[in-house]
Amino acid sequence: MKEAIAEAAARIDAELEVARAIQRSSLPGAFSSFPGRDEFDVYATMGTAKEVGGDFYDFFLIGENRLAVVIADVSGKGIPASLFMMTTKTLLQNLTEAGASPERVFSEANKYLCENNEIGMFVTAFMGILELDTGRFTYVNAGHNPPLFRKAGGRYSWLKSPPGFVLGGMEGTRYRERELLFQAGDRLFLYTDGVTEALNLQEELFSDLRLEETLNADVAREMDVTTLLKHVQSEIDRFTDGADQADDITMLGLEYKGKVKG
Repeated sequence: MKEAIAEAAARIDAELEVARAIQRSSLPGAFSSFPGRDEFDVYATMGTAKEVGGDFYDFFLIGENRLAVVIADVSGKGIPASLFMMTTKTLLQNLTEAGASPERVFSEANKYLCENNEIGMFVTAFMGILELDTGRFTYVNAGHNPPLFRKAGGRYSWLKSPPGFVLGGMEGTRYRERELLFQAGDRLFLYTDGVTEALNLQEELFSDLRLEETLNADVAREMDVTTLLKHVQSEIDRFTDGADQADDITMLGLEYKGKVKG
């Protein structure tokens, strides 16, 4: 009996490690992979939970003048969630690089995921495309947590981002595109619910309020996006104090530097 239990535990551990490897291999890790591009600064981080989920982030250039950013959270855990995550991530990038607008990207991705979804999973996601010469930012939300936006020198506040329906949840869903104009120094903070729902040993949530307070603290005002995300993670770690987390903790920070003169 003990041997059977040990074998089952070892099999589960092996499956979890496979899921972690799938998740890690799909994420961009080179944040300096845009040589000569001074119009923006981007950084992302993900801490995996004890039971691997399906969070992912992505960022990539479309031609020479547009930058896409994505953050998403797949329902479910383990290898199925990791595989569904890879499918979704590939879909979003391929559709975007083919020239589709954010709302079209989500509509087409939703159609495919609904038609090929025998396991009944879904994805919450936020995606935006930033025009680097103008600062025009076009974005769409599929049931995801609203980002926080900060004007240069100002305070972070919740971006007006009504959540549409999740991807893979219902065929024929329409997604509403919105626009925002970035000025030099403006920032966007994206995250998954593992951030605000991180639990401490007293089973209290880190919460929307603590996240907003952390981003707007005096100590964080002059941090670049890389240092800021590391600071938020350290505040979450301090709050949770070693408690096991049920969900991945994923964040992405973007700063628009403005059009390069010359």
